[in-house]
Amino acid sequence: MNYLVDPQTLVFNSHRINGFTKMVGDEQIPQWDLLESALEVCEEWTSDWDEDEGFGSSDMTYMIKSFVDTVISNYTQGGKYMTKFTPSLSIVEYSESDHHELVQRMESNC
Repeated sequence: MNYLVDPQTLVFNSHRINGFTKMVGDEQIPQWDLLESALEVCEEWTSDWDEDEGFGSSDMTYMIKSFVDTVISNYTQGGKYMTKFTPSLSIVEYSESDHHELVQRMESNC
């Protein structure tokens, strides 16, 4: 399958996100599990992407966010980490107040 982004590239680029390498090391997440999650995200994004639509750097950032959120959900202790734009994409310790603020912003934009 021709992916928007190669799964290995997605894993590699995620290591550039502040906090990712530390989280993977602290949680002892095997590279195979990272690649498996990247494959799932790449398949999902590719199947949902319109062929005529371009794929830019901001799209890549949100794809990385989707991948990192999947890794957090599947391989870390619940509620320990979250992604946040600070102003660039970072992995931070989970904050209940930040979560509620995000939910309120999402609900007010509906």
